[in-house]
Amino acid sequence: MNSRQPSLSNCDICGATQTLSLNIHNIRHRAHTRHYCTNCVLKQHPGLFCPLCFDLHEDSLLAPHHRLMCVRCPSVAHRSCVFPSNTAVDSTPPFFCPICLDANFNFFSPPDRKTGAVDVQSAKVLVAAARIAALSMSKAAAAARFDAERRAREAAVARKRAKEALEHLAEILAREQDEELNGDVSAGGRRRGA
Repeated sequence: MNSRQPSLSNCDICGATQTLSLNIHNIRHRAHTRHYCTNCVLKQHPGLFCPLCFDLHEDSLLAPHHRLMCVRCPSVAHRSCVFPSNTAVDSTPPFFCPICLDANFNFFSPPDRKTGAVDVQSAKVLVAAARIAALSMSKAAAAARFDAERRAREAAVARKRAKEALEHLAEILAREQDEELNGDVSAGGRRRGA
């Protein structure tokens, strides 16, 4: 692992530096904000998108018979992406995602050096990574909002208890003052009568 302090312009996993051709995304992971390059976002979230068409999975739309799970990892592909022809497949061969087939595989290809153009697949990859990052940060924002509201409720209860305790203390002090005054008055009356 790299001993240097990660910055906003470096991927926390592979150390890639943000450039005009490589984006670094903010991802919420285990209550901490992490900075991942486009490739690392997709490699760290294999079950959230199809590794062939790069569409994010909508749980309600992805029925079990429309998907294939990688034999080695949680990556899930659309059956129609794995078998693009309309012919029926009687027995499903094992599916291996691109990462499991090649450990050095990268989803994102840098733009063309001459034109600066990004190919269609890399554009889809970039959009998928950006959507995963946005979902991650949206969930983190919702969790932070929930936590802030909970703390605000706890603070309101604590404020109410503190106010009640101060009122109770004021009552006790007022009673003690009354008892002292009444005690001094009656003690003073006894002295005069004695």
